Amino acid sequence: MKLSRIISIIFHPVLMPMYAFFLALNFVPEFNSFFSPLQKIKFFKLIFGFTFLLPILGIIILRKLKFVSSYYMEHKEERRFPLLIAIGCYYFLLQIFERIYPDIILVKLLLGAMLILFVAAIISRFWKISLHMLGVGGIVGAFFAIQQNFSSNIILFNSLIFCAGLVGFARINENAHTLKQVYGGFLVGFCTECLIFYF
Repeated sequence: MKLSRIISIIFHPVLMPMYAFFLALNFVPEFNSFFSPLQKIKFFKLIFGFTFLLPILGIIILRKLKFVSSYYMEHKEERRFPLLIAIGCYYFLLQIFERIYPDIILVKLLLGAMLILFVAAIISRFWKISLHMLGVGGIVGAFFAIQQNFSSNIILFNSLIFCAGLVGFARINENAHTLKQVYGGFLVGFCTECLIFYF
């Protein structure tokens, strides 16, 4: 398996919320101090179920029903239903978090991710924007805003920038996207999360 394919799998969009919350939990004291150990376990179960397991099951069902031709969803027209399923899952998770974990960082991370999916669903009707770069751009944007408002960790932020460049290289090397689609995905994801945190 090519290195670019491995990178694309490791940084698959469906994994981005778990990465973002894991980083926030370990590198943002204002976020970490809010949870007890038992809450952290419950927290990750909810994140895993609503942002990974249910969207993946949705894609599998769509594949069986022939709404998508492959699990890679190479054609922009095939992305609409998987994205709508993911948006629905994020919405329900957001309702749970707003009641159980009314933490501003948590809610804004999830709200930003849901908005990114919504924007992706609209853009994908006309243009094949990079979902990988939307995801990694969202994480970079979120932690850029967190650094301005809460804790600052320049090593973490620089590492995220490096990872974004790595993912962009992988998507181009895989011939999955053009340079414009990669840059466009990163900028939309970055700006969306930043706007959510600032406003």
